[in-house]
Amino acid sequence: MYYNPYPYFVYPNYYPTWAMAHQQGTSQFSRHLAMPANPTNSNPFPSVNTSKLKTSAKRIKVIMRQAQLLTDKIEESEQFAHDLMDAAQLSNKTEVEKLISSTGVTMKFETNYTPDRIRIIFTDSDCCKLTLILSW
Repeated sequence: MYYNPYPYFVYPNYYPTWAMAHQQGTSQFSRHLAMPANPTNSNPFPSVNTSKLKTSAKRIKVIMRQAQLLTDKIEESEQFAHDLMDAAQLSNKTEVEKLISSTGVTMKFETNYTPDRIRIIFTDSDCCKLTLILSW
């Protein structure tokens, strides 16, 4: 049988009846704390301006083409895929970056790799980023 050393506080919201006997009823919030019935601005966000979103969508296409250069080279060349994987597994960062640049990638990128995958982050200044994760 289970022994409870605190019999009155078995559940976090349970209080014994003698503790609740002197409690006042639920109090109403004062008028200045309540939410307004008819808010003047129902949308808390600024108005929608799609120009930056459209610019990002246009610029991400360039990044995607750069990533496709790399993936096409990996798919087409067994030797290139072997060299890239081998350099990444040996943590040879300069060789990995050289191999990626040799595919025609001209934009700025970062590489991280583990024994089972490589992650390449293509960055276009303040606009957008594309993360490419390839497992092996």
